[in-house]
Formats: sequence, C-alpha cells, structure tokens
Amino acid sequence: MATRRNTVRLVWTVLLFLSCNSSLAQVSSDVGIQTSDGIHLDATITKPARTPPSGGFPAIVLVHGFGGSKLDMGLYSVLVAAYGYASIAYSVRGQGNSGGLSTIGGDRERQDLLEVIQYFRNVQDINPNKLGVTGGSQGGIHSWMAAMHRMPGVQAVAPLFATADFARALTPNGCVKYGLVRELTLGAVRYANDRERMHDFIVTDNFDSVLAYIDRRDLARFVDSVQIPVLQGLGWADFLFPINGGIAARERLVARNIPTWSYYGTNGHDEAINTNEAGFLLDILVRWFDHWLKGSALNPDSPSLVMYSDDRPNWPHHSSTTWPPQLSSTVRFYISPTGLSQSLPASSGTFPFSLIHDPVYTPAMGWDDRYGGQGFVAAFSNTSARFVSDVLAIDIEVTGIPEGRIFVQSNEEKFQAHVRIYDVMDVDTGRVWKHMSRAINGIRNNTPGEVHEIEIECAALSHIVAAGHRIGVEVTSMDMLDAEQANTIPYFVSSHSQLLSSPSSASYIELPVVLGRPADVAGYRSALPGGFVLEQNYPNPFNPSTTIRFELTTSEFVTLKVYDMLGREAVTLVNHELPPGRYDQTFEANGLASGVYFYRLLAGTFAETRRMILLR
Repeated sequence: MATRRNTVRLVWTVLLFLSCNSSLAQVSSDVGIQTSDGIHLDATITKPARTPPSGGFPAIVLVHGFGGSKLDMGLYSVLVAAYGYASIAYSVRGQGNSGGLSTIGGDRERQDLLEVIQYFRNVQDINPNKLGVTGGSQGGIHSWMAAMHRMPGVQAVAPLFATADFARALTPNGCVKYGLVRELTLGAVRYANDRERMHDFIVTDNFDSVLAYIDRRDLARFVDSVQIPVLQGLGWADFLFPINGGIAARERLVARNIPTWSYYGTNGHDEAINTNEAGFLLDILVRWFDHWLKGSALNPDSPSLVMYSDDRPNWPHHSSTTWPPQLSSTVRFYISPTGLSQSLPASSGTFPFSLIHDPVYTPAMGWDDRYGGQGFVAAFSNTSARFVSDVLAIDIEVTGIPEGRIFVQSNEEKFQAHVRIYDVMDVDTGRVWKHMSRAINGIRNNTPGEVHEIEIECAALSHIVAAGHRIGVEVTSMDMLDAEQANTIPYFVSSHSQLLSSPSSASYIELPVVLGRPADVAGYRSALPGGFVLEQNYPNPFNPSTTIRFELTTSEFVTLKVYDMLGREAVTLVNHELPPGRYDQTFEANGLASGVYFYRLLAGTFAETRRMILLR
C-alpha cells in the first residue's frame, strides 16, 4: 500500500531520460471527478499532441502509491504519451488534493476506481474499450481491483510491487508485521476511523479483530475472477509484500490460461533503487500494453513468462515459461546437534531460544516508537538457535520458495518461532551471516510444554551461494529488519522456547535449487584433452537408476565418483585403469535421499563434473 514518493519520482525521472524519444509533446488538463458519495477526486488527463487513431487513443489509468498524489505519476503520464497513450492520474481519496478519508484499500477506494474509469471512458478522443491500469504499491492493488472486478473497458493490467494477498501478507501466521503499522501512520494520509480501531487492536494484541479487518481488504480470494491479461512486477527483498503472493496468483491465472507475465527482481518497498532494472521493467510494461491495447506482436511470444533476476550486483536476467524454473530441485538440510546435514539426525536434540521483555516498556510505547529505535531495542533481549552446514563445494543458485518443518515448544501461552536462512561466510574474525530469507511464525493458545509441528514457508528469493560458503539457519522469537527496526511486532511477553529435532521428528528446511547456473562447477574443470568426454547422465532427473556415459581416447587410470551437495563422496563407480573407448556406467541410487548430486570423472589430466537430480 505504501511507497516512497521520492523513490517513485526518482525512478520515473530516470526512466523519462532513458526511455522517451524526442517526441514528448502532450496536452494535459486538470479535472475534478465527483464520486457517488459526494467526494471530489483531483485528476489530470494527458493526451499525446497528435491526431488520435480511429476509435480514440488507447489509454492507461495511473494510480500512485499510498501517501502520495497524482503528481507522483506526472512524469509517467508524459512517458506513456510519448508511446501514444492517453492517461488519467488521480489522487486517491484522503491523499493529495482529493477529498474524503482513506479506508486503506477498502471497498470505497474500489468504487472510486470504477467511477474514475467510467468518467475516463467518456472523455473525448479516448478509446473506451482499450484501457489499461497500472501503478506501484497502492497503484498495484488498484490494478488488481480493476481486473478482479472486471471494470468496463479494461483490457490488461500491470500491478507493480503489490500482490493480490497484500493484506494477508502483513499479518502472516498469527503475527503483525511492522509494515502494517507504517501504513497506518503516514503523515500524508488522512485516515478514516478504521485507523484508530486498528491501533487499538494492535496495541492490545486483539489478533482476531486485526484479521477480520485485514480479510475484508485482501484480494487473493478474487484471483479466479480475473479474465484479462496480467503483468506483475515484484521485488525479492520487498519487506511489505513477499513475492510468494505473486507466485501463487500466477499459478492460479496460468491454470486458467490467463496470459500472465511476471518480473521478479528488485525495486520493491525499501529496496535500493536500481535504475537499470527499472528500465528493464518499463520495457516489459510497454511491450505488454502495446500488445493488448494496440495489437503489436508480443515479444517474446509467450502468454506465460517469468523474467527474473538473481540478486548479484548486476542483477543477471533469466527467463522461464514455467515456475519453478526448469531444471529445479530441492536440497533438504536437517537440523541436528552437529548442525545442518543432508542426513537424518542420528540423535535427538533440544535447542533453546528465548525472548525477555521488560514489562516497563508497554505495547503502547512500542506503537509510539514504531517498533524501532534504541528504546524499543533495549526493552527486549533474545537468544536464538543457530545452525550451519558444512562448506559448500560448489556455487548453487537458490531460486524459489524455501520450505520446511520445525518442531517447537514453549513455556508461555503465546510465543513466536521465526526461521531465518543465511548465506554464511567464514572470515578471519569469525563468520559473516548474510540474510537470505525468513519465515514468520506465531503460536497462540499454547499449552506450556505442548509440541507444535509447524510447516514453514519462507519468502521467495533468488540468490547465489558461493562455493566455500555455508548455509545458515536461525530460529528466533525476535524478527528484525536490522539492528534497530523490527520486521515482526514481537509479543510483549517473555518466553523460553525450544526447537526439537530427532530421527523420527526431524526439523528441516528445503532449498529450491536451479541447476545449470552458474556455469560448470568452478574449480573442478581443467583443460580438456581432445576427445575426452563426460556426458550428461540419462535420464535426468532419475529414480532410482541412471546411466553415465564417458569416452576415453587413451588408456588412463579412471575414477568416477558421485558426491552430494556438500561435496561429500556418496559412492565410487569406477576406480581402475581403462583402455580407450566409450563407456556406459549405471548408477543405482539405492539408499540415497532425493536431491542434487554431482558426478566427477578423473582420467589422467582430464577432470570434469556434472550435476544430476535424484527424485524419489
């Protein structure tokens, strides 16, 4: 719902210079739209300064982010005019110079959008049946509304940095995210009385009432009503709206053959602005509307496409017509007394994590501090349970939604058990833990000592964990964005909790891994003598057997070994001298768990490694 107005202006200012041609002439006029409940909405209509095509200009409704105004979309109006589109940008009620009070994405805002569209369709030189809707954050939510409620004339939408489950995303699994509080305390918004009720619900931890408020606004239940093409753009590290909601919506749309393009990358809420990625998303958006509103060819010609960037500095791009991407598998790490292992724990372990709250610091004080700052931090102390894997032997691309299961218990009626995943690097001074993903979990109505089995779903990501690094997992009752700002509002109680893991009830996480990138395993491949070949196993994925073919041009002592994801030897297939020739070696994976494995051939100075997937 919220976006940073300065950020929006910066992005579109840059895009204006990056993307517009020299023909920027347009004509703008300010208008006032009277809503059915008597509120004045401040709007601006912009048209290209040229003769309209037959039937009128295709047109786009532009909706700004929460706490902004129509002015935030002014540069975008100029931009789309350069591409031959008329547009209307309006200030949402309770914001900018529009009247009324904000109900924070409620039914009244949806009705306003419908009335703006109906007004716009009757404007001279506008094609009433060639409309698109787009915007970021609050604007993205309005784009979803237009599609879900089949608003007249709308042929395509592009919701950016907002998921259909935007409301539920702020209240996951018995918890309230700080992001919801931020949306309720923006100085630029004039709120209806809903805001005061939500303040009371959050401060008193009346979660059922919070959820009732949230569920009236959430849009996920309407996804199956969408009948028009959808382009969504989302950021991996968006602290308000995880990409998970976009992945779920895409799955439901594609299942009904609704054309759906998705961009997963950066520039979401509170992410550092990357102008190259903003330009990339703009190009996608223009191609999308050009096809559905002007009839231009869709390039690439795919009705179901995911374009995503992993989070390396230059945001390398990948694309897939399926999700998860092709050649995906999962790698499971079990929690055990010795750390993270791909094998079931050999013994039981109990791992404490706790939260100590100073009762002098009240929930009302937490709200006033926006759940951050020195006073807030000083009121809580916590210990967490941390685990690391062995060193990874190769780079791995973790792309998708990490999942898993944990067993926890506590001494209090309510407690939180968040799971955080890290990329861990060993340095001279110790270990550096770089946050990758999190799962938010709150347990209410607990009976002290009761064991809870929790299915976890972490925030989606795309991250390369380098060879030599480790995977780290933390279970904690204090989920922070950084050293002084909470991501999840803690329960204002002290709790002493435990994570449990045993051979019969093992706690674990599963990482989604994409094979084939980065390119072949660094450090394992040497110069290839002419004619020596190690081929990809077939079939792949396999269960339980596969064939590995290799070719020798000279007699050599040959070793062919299979390793697990951590580089530990699983089995030796060949370990003797062989004459020149072509060989087919069968690998039976009996007794091995599902996952990613590597087979490595050494023959004289020849060395090569390939990946394979065992799927049970």
